[in-house]
Amino acid sequence: MPFCRQEELADIVSAIRGEDCRAVFLTADSGLGGSTILAKLAEVAQEHVPVLMVRGSQSLARIPFGVLSPYLNLQDTPTEAFRLGVIRQVLATIDARQSELAGAEAGGGDLPLVVIDDAHAIDEGTAELIVSLVMSGTINVVASHSKRHRLPEPLPRLWSTGMAENIILHPLSQEQGHTFCELMLSGPVSPATSWHYWSTAAGNPLFLHLLVNEAVEQGHLHQKSGTWVGEYESQAHGRGLEEAVQTVLRGLSRDGQEALNLIALAEPLAESDLRGLVSEQVIQELLDWPLVSYQSPSSDLLVLANPIYGQVIREIVPLAQSRVLHEQLIGDLTDDGGNRESLLRRVLWAVEVGIEVGDAILLRAAILASKLFQSTTSLHLAQEIYGANFQLRATMVKARAKYNLGDYRGAFTLMELPQDPANVQDLVFGALLRASTRSALGMPVAMLMADAQDLRTAGEKLAFADPGNAEAIIGYSHGSALMVELIALSRAGRYAEMTELTAMLSAQQGLPAAEEINRAMALTMDSERLTAQGFPEQGAQRAAEAYSLEHSEENDVFFLPESIMLRHLTAMLCAGYWSAAAAVMDQFSLEEGPIVFTFGGGASVVRGMGSVRAGAFSDALKVLLGGLDSLQRSDPQQLLGYCTAMAAYSAARLGQRELAHRLVRDHVESTGIFLVLAHERAYLSAARQLLLPDGGGLAELLAQADVAHDSESAMIELNALVLALELGDESVAARVADLAAGVEGPWARGMCLYADSLHAGDGQRLKEAGELLSQAGVMGFARLALAKSSALLSGAGLQDQARIARQGLRKLSATSGPAIQPASSGKGGALTKRERQIASFAAQGMTDRDIAVELTLSLRTVEGHLYRAYAKLGISAREELPQAL
Repeated sequence: MPFCRQEELADIVSAIRGEDCRAVFLTADSGLGGSTILAKLAEVAQEHVPVLMVRGSQSLARIPFGVLSPYLNLQDTPTEAFRLGVIRQVLATIDARQSELAGAEAGGGDLPLVVIDDAHAIDEGTAELIVSLVMSGTINVVASHSKRHRLPEPLPRLWSTGMAENIILHPLSQEQGHTFCELMLSGPVSPATSWHYWSTAAGNPLFLHLLVNEAVEQGHLHQKSGTWVGEYESQAHGRGLEEAVQTVLRGLSRDGQEALNLIALAEPLAESDLRGLVSEQVIQELLDWPLVSYQSPSSDLLVLANPIYGQVIREIVPLAQSRVLHEQLIGDLTDDGGNRESLLRRVLWAVEVGIEVGDAILLRAAILASKLFQSTTSLHLAQEIYGANFQLRATMVKARAKYNLGDYRGAFTLMELPQDPANVQDLVFGALLRASTRSALGMPVAMLMADAQDLRTAGEKLAFADPGNAEAIIGYSHGSALMVELIALSRAGRYAEMTELTAMLSAQQGLPAAEEINRAMALTMDSERLTAQGFPEQGAQRAAEAYSLEHSEENDVFFLPESIMLRHLTAMLCAGYWSAAAAVMDQFSLEEGPIVFTFGGGASVVRGMGSVRAGAFSDALKVLLGGLDSLQRSDPQQLLGYCTAMAAYSAARLGQRELAHRLVRDHVESTGIFLVLAHERAYLSAARQLLLPDGGGLAELLAQADVAHDSESAMIELNALVLALELGDESVAARVADLAAGVEGPWARGMCLYADSLHAGDGQRLKEAGELLSQAGVMGFARLALAKSSALLSGAGLQDQARIARQGLRKLSATSGPAIQPASSGKGGALTKRERQIASFAAQGMTDRDIAVELTLSLRTVEGHLYRAYAKLGISAREELPQAL
């Protein structure tokens, strides 16, 4: 099993080496990896100190010193003399281990180490022996134990003496879970795939290992383009997981097992409901093990401590018993408007055991399943709806499920605007999903505008037929039409026209549920407009406000939370808050997992853009390639083209020309929001410029900047110009400086100072720009600024200042990697690795002799590499190196 507990192991080592610490107790639930950590500790420690490994056992716990049998002769009767003999034999074993270490590197006076796995299952005699040896200063001890069992006396006394520390082992973090999957599969794993298995296992390494193993065996986890990608909904649990869960449940009382079955079938389940069927002692037993927990500190809803428990238990409970339990707990199923996961679970339970469920409840459960990306479940429930009054909405739920699965054409065939809707709610239900599907299929923006007009016309017809509710009907249908129009303007990049429409949408009156979604959508679309026009900090604030609003999860099948998050992340990335954007993504994955799941490879786009902007192209390429396959399978937010374009640019920057050519060739332009599309086009043009210097990439970037200028889209204009600057066109520096001065965010502020200093030829201010860009995380331009500063200051005779710039550059290179290397614009091909390295040092202001000393080369070798680098870069003087690089 992969080892991902380096931090926990380091904590144990640090604790046991503390001045006053002689014992460390590791408290862990079953499957969290306590045994694995202790095994690794013993493996590492035995190179430095004598190590005795002891394994607790319930069967040996009844035998005095039984767990020490590998080191003892236990034929004698347990007496005081026998006990002393045990001590002598243990000490003799330690001495023998000490002798084996003779000549090896000692541990600096560290005491011998006794490692006890499952210390709750050792006898009291062994516990007394361990404590006496610890307190006499003979050994140190590290022991794991289960939360469910008390440690045998007198082990707990070590705490009261202040000689022991306790470390609680928690489930794997999301990052550890991703690393675990990659180590286990020996290759890159898509973030969505590792998130799925990690969250399903609730971070339990044993369950995660079994889940991944079974997915591979069943063919649900496979490699594509070198990245592991999973198919999740069809996976059935194998015998391994069943046995692991049954091992965890071993020893649970019969009443406890029945109560656990009830919670598994109905979770989340109110404790008050459960108390009517089982005693309080049984509930406490489940909490103490712990097999269940409260959904939140202030809630009385009980949920299983690990999702795997529920999935396995629900599969092994016989159908007849399941039906009896359903009748005991629920009887007739009604919709009380309570917890959504509870409703979904109970509806599925009823359907599974053959109990009739009303169409209204089935519809609500099907919508919830689609929002939770349980698409197969959503389709199954929608197909159980037979009432004529619910067919239109059931059909739209099926369309959303197909959209989730990447079947956009299949989804659209179910989305015709209703000809004779019974009410305005039926009219607008699915209208936004229809607009998203048109976009996913690349249909013209004019079709979206036509859909909006059709909604208005149909709404007016309904209002005419129902004069008493005409105002609310008009407000509802016109609000939906405005939202579709805003989606159309977003696709077309007509941001200047969006201000009036978002104001109208916010003010639109109608039914309360409609007003909520109107307000949320108005803020969401205004967030995109503000970002595109150069105000990403305000844009991020608008998106955060939209997400904080209360909006019903059941009033539509549209991707509202996902749409908000896309704009929020786009704003943060454009502003230059890359670490914060990644943190937001991580936070969403913990709190709103299915929302992140819709992004799939889009999570890679978020992290990839941050790395590209920072000039960390190697990191960016790895992340972006990992996201491509997920996006090819399902791309609800239309990010595949942008991911491909950034990957192509990164590959070209790294000199991986064949890969870059393939990515450019395979690129298909996205049809999502224009702000993302404009960035996509810019990176694709930049990639073409690197691959084909005369291919017109620079001209394309300048043309894109001019179009963005005419449409008042400052962020889009600035991105195109900065890429041109990064490619070496310094003629745009003055324009970049002027434009960036009016754009929000640390990225624009850093670029403003850099471009203005570059245009002025001010070496001192370039040094300041390098420092500012470094603080903003724009490492590529930070290095370039310092290199140019060094050259200018040196040329002006300011050697002390030039030396400070070079020192800053070396520090940056040491912490963030070498300077960015574009493809060659000369005629001699790409630079070799050594030529790049030497040219980079020379560009930093180092002399040939300094470089020779730094790299342990002869002076002649350095001169030869530089000569060839000049030829390939198409330059003739050292002063031209910073610009060429």
